Amino acid sequence: MVTELFVICDAANDSHGKLNILGAFDMIVASEFPFVHPHCTIVLRQRYDRADSPECKVRLILCNAADDTVLASIDTVLQHGGTDNPTSTANLIVNINALRFESPGDYSVILQIDGMPAAITPLYVRHAQTKA
Repeated sequence: MVTELFVICDAANDSHGKLNILGAFDMIVASEFPFVHPHCTIVLRQRYDRADSPECKVRLILCNAADDTVLASIDTVLQHGGTDNPTSTANLIVNINALRFESPGDYSVILQIDGMPAAITPLYVRHAQTKA
């Protein structure tokens, strides 16, 4: 099993296995804090070999750089269907509404598969600079 894609974006959809992603990003700029980001989507695409289990447990954890503040934790199961091809894929799309940040900083979305670390993607939350 290989993680092909793990990204934060504005929106995504799965159209019969075809993954469509809109507006991938790694930074949010806010003029004041606390700040509530209205909507974002976390997207995962896994590639499986025939020998891989047909499902895996997925955990997504959004935390600050010190790993002491978890903003969100999401647990789900990802399933893939077997094909005649040597490999197959599965897409996971997680929509998050009203994500609150108390302060600017460096955050991460951590991907765990079957309890093991699999990928990390950064999310930089910055305070907008005002012109003097």
